Amino acid sequence: MKIISSKTSERVCNHMNKDHIESVHKYLRYYGNISEFKEAYLEEITSQFMKIIYDGKSSIINFKKEISEEEIHGTLVSMIKEIE
Repeated sequence: MKIISSKTSERVCNHMNKDHIESVHKYLRYYGNISEFKEAYLEEITSQFMKIIYDGKSSIINFKKEISEEEIHGTLVSMIKEIE
């Protein structure tokens, strides 16, 4: 079982919300199937999913396979490439 620490999750979420919020919104629209929302942010990343909070609700987006801390960046980039 692969583990992503809460510290790493917090660091990645802060970075994504600060520097790549449009990508977070794209994940929610495409993978979460949520077309309309006022605001959204990345709350958590685990080895199996990402959790996005939008308008007081949450969406769990499962990864295709379990990932390690070293695979977070590549996974998030490949998910954006799949959308675009």
